[in-house]
Amino acid sequence: MAHHAPAKTHGKRTAFAVLLLSGTALAPVAAQAQALNAGAVNAGTVSAAGTAALAGAITAPTHRKLFHSGTTTRVLNRQIMDAAGPVAGAAQVLSYSPGVSVTGYGNSGSTKYTITLDGVQQGWGGYGGFTGTGSIAVTLDGIPVVDPSTDLWQSNTIPQSGMIQDTAVTYGPGNPVDRWYNNIGGGVEYTPVQPTATPGGDVTLTYGSYGQKNIEFDLRTGVYDGWSTVLAGGAGNGNSFRTAPDGFQSPTENYSIYLKSVKHFNGGNIQFGGYFARSAGYRVPVIPVSPIAGVTVTGNPGVAGSTLYSQQSSGYDSALPFNTYEKFDTNAMWLVFAKENVALDDTTTLHNLTWYENITRVHSRLNDLYNTGPQVSEYNDPHTNIFGDKLWITKDFTDNTVDIGGYYIHDTYNSRNNFYNVLDGGNKNTVNIGGKIRSSYFTQDDFAAFAQDDFHPVKALHITPGVRFVSFQTGYSNGALQDFTYAPGVVLSSHCPLDGSSTKGNTTDQGASCGANESRNGVEPSISANLQVMPWMSLYGSYAESLRTPSVGGGGGLFQKVDPTSYHLELGQDFQAGAKFKVSHQGILNHFIAGISYFHLRYAKQSINYTLANGNTITANGSSIYKGVNLYFDDNPIYSLFVYGNASINDAVYQTYVTGAGAANAGTSFGGSHVPYVPRASFNLGAYYQDVVGDTLIEPRAWYQFTGTQNLFNNFTGAPSAQKMPSYGTINLSLKVAVPLTLPYAGRKTLDFKLTALNVANNRYNEYEYIGTGGYFGVAQAGQYLYDYPGAPLTIYGSVGMHF
Repeated sequence: MAHHAPAKTHGKRTAFAVLLLSGTALAPVAAQAQALNAGAVNAGTVSAAGTAALAGAITAPTHRKLFHSGTTTRVLNRQIMDAAGPVAGAAQVLSYSPGVSVTGYGNSGSTKYTITLDGVQQGWGGYGGFTGTGSIAVTLDGIPVVDPSTDLWQSNTIPQSGMIQDTAVTYGPGNPVDRWYNNIGGGVEYTPVQPTATPGGDVTLTYGSYGQKNIEFDLRTGVYDGWSTVLAGGAGNGNSFRTAPDGFQSPTENYSIYLKSVKHFNGGNIQFGGYFARSAGYRVPVIPVSPIAGVTVTGNPGVAGSTLYSQQSSGYDSALPFNTYEKFDTNAMWLVFAKENVALDDTTTLHNLTWYENITRVHSRLNDLYNTGPQVSEYNDPHTNIFGDKLWITKDFTDNTVDIGGYYIHDTYNSRNNFYNVLDGGNKNTVNIGGKIRSSYFTQDDFAAFAQDDFHPVKALHITPGVRFVSFQTGYSNGALQDFTYAPGVVLSSHCPLDGSSTKGNTTDQGASCGANESRNGVEPSISANLQVMPWMSLYGSYAESLRTPSVGGGGGLFQKVDPTSYHLELGQDFQAGAKFKVSHQGILNHFIAGISYFHLRYAKQSINYTLANGNTITANGSSIYKGVNLYFDDNPIYSLFVYGNASINDAVYQTYVTGAGAANAGTSFGGSHVPYVPRASFNLGAYYQDVVGDTLIEPRAWYQFTGTQNLFNNFTGAPSAQKMPSYGTINLSLKVAVPLTLPYAGRKTLDFKLTALNVANNRYNEYEYIGTGGYFGVAQAGQYLYDYPGAPLTIYGSVGMHF
C-alpha cells in the first residue's frame, strides 16, 4: 500500500484530521489549538510535536493518492478510532468503517471478536455460522498476522488500539503488490506508532466501568546518528459486564509491546522491529434468551429455589457461577522482522521484508456442570510457527510505475486438544476412556509471484492491470500417539478420509489416521481504473480474482474428516465501482470528502466448517453472492465543527449450500438462503466540536452507531436460518479538556482529561444469537433454543493523558 508523510496542519482556529475512505480531511489549525490537541490528530497518543515523517516509516495514504486510486480503501485515524473507547482492541475500531460488523463476548481488547467486511468473516469471537472463515487479510506494520494454515486471526493479539497510528481497510482483494494469501473479501492494515524525526512521548491512563484499568504509552528517540526508534505498548485488566450470582465477574488482562528502529543511509533505509502481545481471561458463556427447563445458574436443577438461567429469568447480563462453568482463554503472539528499501538507481527501488512469527493459544476448561462425564474438562494448546520473506522491485517510468516480485511463507501448525476427566484418570496430557483428542500437524507453504503496472497516459487517468501466480502446498500428519499419554484401557477410534476406512474404539481421535500432501496452483488477474472527470469528482472501478486454500485445523474439515484430494481452491470474483468527491471552501463544504461504491463478490467453491458448542465440527460446501453499496461523507461546515457519516447496504445470499458430515440432515440443499450474520443495513454518524477558551481546549463529541437485522445460523440443521435477530443502535458521548503543561527541560507538553460514555441510553441488545438444540447445557435435541451474547450496557471511562 502506498504511504505518505502526515499532512502539515495550518490555519486559524482548530484541528480536525479525519481519514475516511478517500483519505485525509484537513481543517485549519491554530498553533495554540494544535499544541493543546496533542494526540488527537496523530498516531495512537502521539503528539503533534513529534510527527515529522521519516523515509521508511509507514504513514496513511494521502487523500490525493486515494482520490486517484482504482480501489476502495477506508482509512481510520486516531480521532475516528477513539470512538471505540479507550480500552478497545484492534477489532472494535473496525466498526467505524462502512460495511464492517464486529461481534464478541467482552468489553475490552483482552477478548476475541469476529469481524465481517461486506459480509465476509475473519476472527473468532463466538460460535459458528459465519461464512468465508478467515477470508480477510490482517497485517501489522505490513506483516501478515493471520495464521496461514487456519486463516484465523486472533483479534486479541492486538489488544492495545492506542498504539495503532492508523487503520486502513481495503474492500476486495486490492492490488497484487499489496495482497497476501487470504484477501478474498478484503484486507486490514494496522500501522503502529512509527519512528519520528524529533523526540517525544505520550502516556495515557484510563479507569472505568467494571474495574477496567489501562495504560498505554509511546516513546520516540527522534533521529540520533542516523537511527530513529520508537517503543510503544500498553497493559490493561478488568472485569466483564456480565456478573454471576456468586459475584464472579470473569476478569481479563492483556499487555503488548512494540519496538521499531529505522536506519537511514545513502540510497535507502533498513528497519528492525519486534512485537509481543498476550491476552488472557475467563470466557463468559452464551445465555439462553428464554428459560429452558433444567438449565439453572447452579447447574443442578434439583436444588430448591435454583434460578433458571436465561436473560428473562436470571438477568439480561447474568452469567454462570465459577463452580458451574469456568473456561480460561489465553492468546499470545510474538514476531520479529526486518525491512530493507534500497535505491538501485534514480528510478528503481528494491524492497525486502523478512519475518518470523509465533502464535499460541491455550483454552483451559475445568468446570462444566452441564456436561459432566469423560469430556468435562478441556485443555486446548495449539501453536503455529511462521517464516516469511517478500521481495519486490518498484520501477518508475515517465507514464507508469511497475511493481514486480513475490513472497514465500512456510508455517507449521499443531492443533493439539484434549477433552478429559480427572475422575476417569485423565489430565491435560493424559487421555482417558471416553475422552476426545487431536494433535494434527499441518505444514503450509504459500508462494506468490506478482506484477502490476500503474499506467497514467494523462494526469486524469490511472489504469492498473495486474496478475498473480499463487501456489499452496499443504501437508498433514497425526501426532496424537506421540503427544499424549493414555490411561489404561484407552482404544482410539480412527478413520482415514482418503479411503474411508475406520476402526472402532472407546475414545475419539478427531484427526485422520492417514497422512496426506496436496498442492494447488492458480492465476489471479486484476485490473482497476480511475478517471478524474471533474476537479472535485473521480469515477473508478476494479475487477479482481483471488484464490485461497481452505482453512485447516480444529476437529474437522480437510485432511481430517474430508478427503483432501477432493478440494478446490476457494475463488473470489470481486467487482467494485464508484465515485469519490472532494470539495474545498464552497458554501458549507469546507473540507468535504465523500464517496459511494457498489460491490459485487461471488465467493465460490467454499469449504465451510462449523464448530459446535460440544467441540464437534460439521461441514458444508457452497457458493455465495455479496452485493450492496458502501458510502461515507466527511466535512467541516464551520472550522470548529467536524461531522462524518458512514453507511452500508448488503444483500448476501447462498447460490448453493449443501450440508455435509455432522449435520442432522446431511446432503440437504439450502441454496437461496441468506448468509447468516450479515447486517442488511448499518450506519454511524458523528459530530466533534472544538473550541479554545483562554489556554484550554474543550472538545465535546457525540456519535450514533446502528446495526440492522441479520439472519441466524441453526446448529441443529447445520445451515442458515430464515430467523433474524433484531437491529440495535447505541448513542455515545465524550468530553475532552486539554491544558498546556510546563515542566523544566522538557519543551512543549500538554495534559488532557477525557470522559467517555458508551451506550449512554443503556440500550439492551444482543450482538450475536444462534439457534441451538440444548446440547450446550446438557439437554441435547430436547428442542431448539435461542442463545446469545448480549452487548455491553452503559459504560463510562475516565482518561488522563500527558504528551511531550
